[in-house]
Amino acid sequence: MKMERLKAWILGNQMLTFIIGAVLIAIVMTGVSLWLYRSSGAAKLDLSRPGYEKARTEVEDDNSGTKPFSPTGELNSEAIKDFRNRYGSIRDKLDKTNNYDESDVRDDNLGLNPNDENTESTDQ
Repeated sequence: MKMERLKAWILGNQMLTFIIGAVLIAIVMTGVSLWLYRSSGAAKLDLSRPGYEKARTEVEDDNSGTKPFSPTGELNSEAIKDFRNRYGSIRDKLDKTNNYDESDVRDDNLGLNPNDENTESTDQ
């Protein structure tokens, strides 16, 4: 009997039911996102939080000398030279980090080279 009254009320107040449902879903999703934010450790790294004004001023910007290349404008030899200079300076910065080792992606390390000793002869 109570279920029938509830169904009748929901059908009679569909807009209110939709609003209540949307608000409940928003509350649940916000709660989940805040839980993930705190449990993942991102909250400890977030410098935009209040109280971190001093830490924000101490952060160094590695890209202080580089401005983004404009995607609009005339494409001439001067623009190409400018792009290559900017690209070269950023490439040099990345080369200095030396975080990439080509030996990690060699075929032997990835298991892409078949071993000659394991292959069986098909000649009979």
